[in-house]
Amino acid sequence: MKIIQITLVILSFFFCSLDVNAQNSQFNIPKDRKINIGVLVYDGVEIVDTGGPIDVFVKANNMTGKYKIYTVSATNKKQIIMDGGTVNLVSQYTIYDAPQSDILIIPGTSPEIVRTISKDKNMMDWIVKQNEKTQITMSVCTGGLILANTGLLDGHSATTHHWSLDEMRLHKKIKVKQEARFVADGKFLTGAGITSGIDTALEAVEIIQGKDFADEIAQGMVYDRYNDMEFLLTKK
Repeated sequence: MKIIQITLVILSFFFCSLDVNAQNSQFNIPKDRKINIGVLVYDGVEIVDTGGPIDVFVKANNMTGKYKIYTVSATNKKQIIMDGGTVNLVSQYTIYDAPQSDILIIPGTSPEIVRTISKDKNMMDWIVKQNEKTQITMSVCTGGLILANTGLLDGHSATTHHWSLDEMRLHKKIKVKQEARFVADGKFLTGAGITSGIDTALEAVEIIQGKDFADEIAQGMVYDRYNDMEFLLTKK
């Protein structure tokens, strides 16, 4: 009986390893250096959209030393006033001197600010340029609208905050998903809104380091990553 149990444990580890390797094979994740996690920030950026994914990767780095997490200002000034004017953030870089991201994170804000900053050609061109070499390009909440406005999501499935789904549907080439906390399509991960940025970041960690490791981070954050959008459907 013990031999059977030991065999099952070994097989379990074996198949888990195969699963992680299969996921990794889709991405050219660097193994000889830290993985660059660039978080785009700008005046009015939503606090949890930004802090949730950062916290996931900081915890992952504390456990493994695999990640370099940094913020990138959308303009040439590093002083950022976040959502509600309650938090000042000083970014490490601007779009004019930031390193190439392996994972680029685009947090959201109010739809009105999204429409304004999406007219900033320098920022939008920078996102497109970064995306050429990212392994994962990720948005949170209405950050999905910013990403949609670059044209990069054309031909892909994606989501955004449920109050902004109709605005995303104006991009006819995007397959908008309504009932998901996040959508993974190729290199693009789009989160439905605010706290779902944590789900999206955990999914990226799972791609890199496996489900068990991502679950361990979620448990440390006292976060249920397997919740769904049923509460919104029930409300409607």
